[in-house]
Amino acid sequence: MEIVFPDSSPEYRKELEKQFIHHFADIIAEMIKGYSMSQDELRHRFDVHMDEEIIKDFQNGQDVFIAGAHINNWEWAVLVAGDQIPARTAVIYKPLSNRAMDQLMIEMRERQKSRMIPMAQVLRDILHKERPVTAYIFLSDQSTPFTMTAHWPIFFGVKTPFVSGMSTIAVRQSIPIYYFNIEKVKRGFYQARFTLLIRDPQNYSPEEITSMYSKKVMEDILNQPACWLWTHKRWKRVLQY
Repeated sequence: MEIVFPDSSPEYRKELEKQFIHHFADIIAEMIKGYSMSQDELRHRFDVHMDEEIIKDFQNGQDVFIAGAHINNWEWAVLVAGDQIPARTAVIYKPLSNRAMDQLMIEMRERQKSRMIPMAQVLRDILHKERPVTAYIFLSDQSTPFTMTAHWPIFFGVKTPFVSGMSTIAVRQSIPIYYFNIEKVKRGFYQARFTLLIRDPQNYSPEEITSMYSKKVMEDILNQPACWLWTHKRWKRVLQY
């Protein structure tokens, strides 16, 4: 928190930590409840607002990348995406080392029509000619162990490694990227909105796109600081703390 709010008082950071702990406890409870919720109940609690631009992309047969962050209830976002986005929805993830747990998580997350695809298989899926138009969802704000291939934008004043896959593939395949923001309406209720991050990624370098994404994440965190996943130690690869 000192990295994100270097000029804040200890009292402010203590209060923010307290707010995050309460929020995180809610998120854990909501995640557990979400796996047994009906489709109607999830729709009632998590509303996805689709603007005309992204809907037109789907209608024109255009795949899109949807980039988000671990802010508010990202797990419910995964559950509802396949139901509320008017396209095949593929959530990109890093497989767990425990195969049984990995399979369990896939089954739980796919029960509302979203499909889980490992990062290593994204390009293969994109190149598959028989699939329908697809929205690929990336949550790329967490730390990556692959520092040699990472992009290193300035993130809250610190040069920070970000996964490079989304930006690199977007440039190669000319796939537009939207950023999705999850807002907490009230306890247990959320809404997600989409804003175009970049229409023509082929006109930029992958590093430039990752920098654009990181700036949106920073903006999102500053708007709702207690709702980011602080426990993942974002700077553990570059700082001692």
